[in-house]
Amino acid sequence: MEFAELNPDLQQWIRGAVQRGQCQSQVMDALLKAGYQTSIARAVEQCMAGHTGPEASAPAASGYVKKPKGDSSAFRLFEPQRNLYDLGERQVEILLAMKQPNIVLFGNLLSDSECEALIEMSRERLKPSRLVNSESGSFDIGEARTSYGTYFDRGANPLIAGIESRIERLLGVPGNRGEPIQVLHYKTNTEYRPHFDFFPPDRPGNQGILAKGGQRVATLIMYLNNVEAGGSTVFPRISLDVLPKKGCGLFFSYANTAGDLDRQTLHGGSPVIAGEKWIATKWLRLGEFKVGDV
Repeated sequence: MEFAELNPDLQQWIRGAVQRGQCQSQVMDALLKAGYQTSIARAVEQCMAGHTGPEASAPAASGYVKKPKGDSSAFRLFEPQRNLYDLGERQVEILLAMKQPNIVLFGNLLSDSECEALIEMSRERLKPSRLVNSESGSFDIGEARTSYGTYFDRGANPLIAGIESRIERLLGVPGNRGEPIQVLHYKTNTEYRPHFDFFPPDRPGNQGILAKGGQRVATLIMYLNNVEAGGSTVFPRISLDVLPKKGCGLFFSYANTAGDLDRQTLHGGSPVIAGEKWIATKWLRLGEFKVGDV
């Protein structure tokens, strides 16, 4: 397989790995774990040797609506301008859009194979989910959040890099403003009680986490499986329930550069009544979130 034959996202990931100083065996190990065949070794060799050909151009980005300079709402809004977004390798659908609060439900955001790969990559890494203690700044286990989870640094492997690139092109938000993708597993009778994803700046325990990239401004929840019963994402203040559907993504924003926080985005993961629930979550920050800050 030639390097030029690879899709642009995979080319970008391999180049990045080489630039970070990874040797050929490390790059190959990551590719094989992500499900690629040994035939990709030739493409890796070509990249290591510098024979990668012209830079591939990324597909045109996003329907993200850019506001005039100085408009403090510029970062927080995603206002769909059409029903289907062509991202090259995927056609992402708009299934629901709400302006106040700003909520958008995407269809066909992830493929079945991507969902299944994320689940399998995460099974052996899961640990009890924790909550930020807004008074002390510690990360505590509590009854409000009973899931298990893990996370993957930006560009951790080609699968993660490809999903992150798709999110960046769809939302128009720079990739360096994203926290690592977190995969969460909910068994039967587990839940995440209603909460805010932003960090109230007046609480002493939040100061450390706000120093790492600024305030959270938006959330993207990606549903990795179909749940037998329960497990919806519920917004109690606006009486909205979003049922989990494999491959769909739920985006909502709640903060802007002026420091305004939208408290209508109180939300939770309702108890799983039957079966299990897997999601992947991407949180976006106001500023650059450096890998390793999680």
